[in-house]
Amino acid sequence: MQRELNRNYPKINSYPVSRAEVSPSGWIQQRGRIAPRVKELKPQSRINAAGIPIIGIISLCSIVYFLYYLGWRVIHTLNPDALIFSWLLLIAEAFGVFNYILFSWMTQDISPVVAHKPPRSGIKVDVFVPTYNEEVDILEATLTGCNQILYPHITYVLDDGNRADVKELARKLGCKYIVRDENQHAKAGNINHALKKTSGEFIVVLDADMVPQPEFLHRTLGYFENERLAFVQTPQEFFNLDSIQHDNKKISWHEQRFFYRVIQPGKNHSNAAFWCGSPSIVRRTALEDVGGVAVESITEDIHTSVRLHSRGWESLFLNEVLAYGIAPQTMSAFLLQRLRWAQGTMQLYRSKDSPIWKPGLTFKQRISYLSSFLAYFESFQKLCFILTPTIIILFNIFPMRIDALSFLLRWTPYFLLSLVANQIGGRGYFRYFQVEKFNMLKMFIFIKSTLTLFIDKPLKFKVTPKSIDNSVYQDEHRAMRSFMAIFGLIAGVVFFGLGRIIMSGGISAGLFSYLIALLWSSYNAILILASLIKVLKKQHERAEYRFPVQLPSQIINELSIKVVAETQIVNISTRGAGFLIDGDTSLAGPNLLLCFFTPDHVFIDIPINKIHTRSDSPAGKKYIGVSFGDMSDYIRSRLLEYIFIRLPQISCSDRGLHPERDYRKYPLNQPIYQLAER
Repeated sequence: MQRELNRNYPKINSYPVSRAEVSPSGWIQQRGRIAPRVKELKPQSRINAAGIPIIGIISLCSIVYFLYYLGWRVIHTLNPDALIFSWLLLIAEAFGVFNYILFSWMTQDISPVVAHKPPRSGIKVDVFVPTYNEEVDILEATLTGCNQILYPHITYVLDDGNRADVKELARKLGCKYIVRDENQHAKAGNINHALKKTSGEFIVVLDADMVPQPEFLHRTLGYFENERLAFVQTPQEFFNLDSIQHDNKKISWHEQRFFYRVIQPGKNHSNAAFWCGSPSIVRRTALEDVGGVAVESITEDIHTSVRLHSRGWESLFLNEVLAYGIAPQTMSAFLLQRLRWAQGTMQLYRSKDSPIWKPGLTFKQRISYLSSFLAYFESFQKLCFILTPTIIILFNIFPMRIDALSFLLRWTPYFLLSLVANQIGGRGYFRYFQVEKFNMLKMFIFIKSTLTLFIDKPLKFKVTPKSIDNSVYQDEHRAMRSFMAIFGLIAGVVFFGLGRIIMSGGISAGLFSYLIALLWSSYNAILILASLIKVLKKQHERAEYRFPVQLPSQIINELSIKVVAETQIVNISTRGAGFLIDGDTSLAGPNLLLCFFTPDHVFIDIPINKIHTRSDSPAGKKYIGVSFGDMSDYIRSRLLEYIFIRLPQISCSDRGLHPERDYRKYPLNQPIYQLAER
């Protein structure tokens, strides 16, 4: 009935533009599929204005002052009565300066290192989608995206869960299915097993939730004309903008964006950009040269990168978003993922393949890997900065012997310069307060991970949860217990310090210095409280993300083929949608269909199963939520393409340095009657 209704839809019975011609936003039809027209940008140099290397000058001036500040601290401020305390704080500050020097060197130039080249035809490409326990709906979206990749390829589902429904899904979508008798070495072992069963010259690796864009191979494959190029890594971008790692106020920013937009592009210039697993494309012969994907650690991607670089292979980070996945929805999932990354890195650095002593690496590569390794130890610096004012207030012990004014005159430029230098060096992706919050949230698990550097204990690969269940709020509270405790400690210390001041207790280093410690502790308390609020106040209403849209639609009675209501869809997923209708309009009865055109002029009509009316509707309107019923395979396929391929390109506007795309030309709120004749 749904396919028949496409021909009888009331008031929309002719289509003014042929779908074989140019479509909106510069999209063009290729082999019956839609692909974006792209405009190349010339690689950006390291200069920003009037030919002046602003970033380099600011970095150099900052480093000079930072070194002066540290020298002044050593010579003039150490407290001989609390030397251990003094040196611990000084080492924490020096660690930050050292990390900034590495960051400044590594990211002095983040422009593309090589121009794009279109791929030649006839290259054999395999697409690997490893999976273990991810939901079938999540995997279906990824495989739908794989089928939309324009360049000829074969898609393989690598199912370590050995599930009958996944096998049936692969068959239905025309994908090959590979299973093994055991799942030793987790994802790495899964990929290595598939390498023996396939023959493609290049392998695209996609996590089960990472939906590729149609032009994925057209934008990556041409770089492999360089016969020493082992892999091309692209950014991990995410379509669920309400995830725990996204900024609530500026949803285009998320916790990983700084790494993928600044740090990885900078690593290109020392041939040290490392493999992040997904989304990427790897040369088969390169993997075979190093014995396959590394299985000795739970971060097989960076471990394999070290082996490839030590054998003289080159890598490339392409700062262009070509796939969208699911970011961790909860803090417990976020911390589980970060703990795995940190522990795997510690495993690497205690192994024979450690970048410190692995033969074959260049000095620049060792330094670049070291910078990424040391990032996990910033947790100790953060802990030191939390405990220092607490110790000052509780025990009246000061780590410096200097008057407060002299300290502030030198520390204030140090702090402001660090803010400016990181902001400019971060090219707008460094957001101080957000970075501080996430560094706070990762502190305890990163400290825990460093034990792996000294304790040789087998670790189990744990898949990051891609969905939530009824225990989500309990799990979030459990994940935040340590932060609740430290917030309570700091808050108590602040009140204790205020009481000491009011009662004029003996303060050995002066009231002004004591007040600085109180302000410092108060800042730490505010930071932790903001982190707790972000996690514990987050609502988890739906199991599946709803994409925000502005899409004209109609509610149709399937039996009478009559329009029941004119509506405006405001959010949509594969399971349901929310839309606005006039306040005096009522929806009732069975056999209702939600019908709309996508911006690419694809008609979709979906059966409505349940109707929910919400009370928080705008004036004169009524907000209606609906759950979808069973739909045909054809309609479901079109819906998946619209939601997971088209919509992320609109909602996630930052797609990298090059190429530039512009989707703003197409008005998403254009009424249906302007898309087709009535």
